[in-house]
Amino acid sequence: MTACSQCALRDIQCHVDDSDDVRIRRRRQTTARGGIVEVGTGDLQPALSHPSPGVRGDSASRVASESHILSPSPGNDNAALSNISFDMFADSPFALSFDNMLFLDQIFMGNCGPAEDNNQRGQDSQNPTPTSDMTQTDSQEQDGKDLVSSSEELSAYSWMGVSVDSAFCTAALRSYFDYAAPYLPILLADAFWEDYHANRCSEMLLYAVACRGMPFIEAPDKWNLQQLLAATFRERYLSARSNTCDNETIRLDDLEALALMIDFEYDDSRSLPLLSNLAKLFLTHDALVLMTMNYRILDHDSANSTLPTKLARASERRVLLYWHIYGLDAFHCLDKKQMSRIPNNDVGGSENLSLHETKDYFDALLALAVIARQLTQTLCSPFSKREGVILNDIRNLYEQLDYWRDSCCPRHLRRYTDSAGRPNPIEINKPDSSRTGKYTHLYRGVLWTLELHCRLMIEDCVSEFGIQDKTSLEAEVLARRVEYESLRALNEMVNICQWMKQHETHHEDHERHSLIDLAPNILRNICAGMCYWSCQRGIDLCDSGPPRLLQSRHANDREEILKRKVLNYVEIAKLLRDAAATAASHRDTAHVLERIDKQRELLGSRLNLL
Repeated sequence: MTACSQCALRDIQCHVDDSDDVRIRRRRQTTARGGIVEVGTGDLQPALSHPSPGVRGDSASRVASESHILSPSPGNDNAALSNISFDMFADSPFALSFDNMLFLDQIFMGNCGPAEDNNQRGQDSQNPTPTSDMTQTDSQEQDGKDLVSSSEELSAYSWMGVSVDSAFCTAALRSYFDYAAPYLPILLADAFWEDYHANRCSEMLLYAVACRGMPFIEAPDKWNLQQLLAATFRERYLSARSNTCDNETIRLDDLEALALMIDFEYDDSRSLPLLSNLAKLFLTHDALVLMTMNYRILDHDSANSTLPTKLARASERRVLLYWHIYGLDAFHCLDKKQMSRIPNNDVGGSENLSLHETKDYFDALLALAVIARQLTQTLCSPFSKREGVILNDIRNLYEQLDYWRDSCCPRHLRRYTDSAGRPNPIEINKPDSSRTGKYTHLYRGVLWTLELHCRLMIEDCVSEFGIQDKTSLEAEVLARRVEYESLRALNEMVNICQWMKQHETHHEDHERHSLIDLAPNILRNICAGMCYWSCQRGIDLCDSGPPRLLQSRHANDREEILKRKVLNYVEIAKLLRDAAATAASHRDTAHVLERIDKQRELLGSRLNLL
């Protein structure tokens, strides 16, 4: 039996029976033994499509059962799966299937050539690193506590270059992993602490982690401290990139730091205009994606050292970073209505990589990101922007979202509702009290909210670009469905906001935070976006009146009914605004509320004119 690409890379016996997997057979045709597959993303759906006989559920379990025979071998520094165990996410909420790991590896490693492989084999052979299980443990908390009393280790890092108390920085590091990281992790906590103790941590990564954890600590003037850390990160990062001897390489932990600081709002009132302008070029989402796709990512703590030390669990961290960037890019491009810079070449033919129900949070979020990417490619293509969206495409996108909600999303994270659309607590098992279990409600809120966001984005794109064949009855039917799906999404979001109020998270120090406070970039921003949409819906209602089926038969009652309808949207907007306001730990929440309050004032003024 021919070995799969990863076993061929390691030059070991392959135990995977994939003889009927057309996708893998095609990939082998483009793979040289020991090389890297030159492929892109394509229309692959790693956790989305309906199950098919071509992919059997026992394959992954067979691979896992044989994983104990896999030993690391020298390989390409860029081969994310070459040093990774198949059960890397065992007993973790962040369970990513092997097929999805392979999917991400092919997307981001497709452009790597054999020259890089040969270049890095010599370095890796000098420093072999044993493969470890990628299991999140509570050791990260203990490591953080030990740091408080370890002044020797603290002095090894350049906190001295920043006018911030080292105790605050240490507390911010711990707070990042306790509060900011769970909903959208970028790096592994235990790997970070291991590198920290060994003095291998990138200077930029320390500033980025401390900056993102600063909102959750108790410190006087913590907002200025956060801005100081952010400004230092920006200055050091730009300086490092301009001084590097090789502009085609970047350290893994530097790339993790960049991913952490994307979309951070800098206070430029005290900084040089040059730094601000450079940041707009090199600290952007596009820069992150392009560097990940095109640069050689170093797993070592020094690019120039003759005996570099490998970063802790670099292979696992690379997969995690790929997962984060792929999902971030999918929803970023959907919000901007722009095509992704991640190439869309076909991976493994037109056959879909079909899986059954996803295992956990990682797989579910990746599957939803695949749908979001397809939304952008379908609704925001140059053809759709010119000619309008094809009717059947809209229908297919709703079917994919329905399948994800009803079948693909893991059962313990799935949204069960009563007849009114409210989350049904009877059907949702109470999460266990373990470290991973206490974040279950957070994972549910993130997944549910992102799904509803996708449905509302369909309405946004269709409203902007129109649909084809506008005069047909089918077009009218589909237009009504788009409106129905959007209103239902708004109604479900209201119910989810009320549900999230009942579920705060707390840590050992009894600090309590709302779910929205722990995931501001998703939960807060989507609540704010739906608040804006609710206001706009109320304003449109003032202009056009309610639908004919909701109009009163008596002319005298029509004005009163219209006022009640608009008032209902006013109340919905207030509820969503109050939900967004619960992200109180973050300074930029005030700016978000300021923007939506202007829209609420406009709706209120229109209501007063009725």
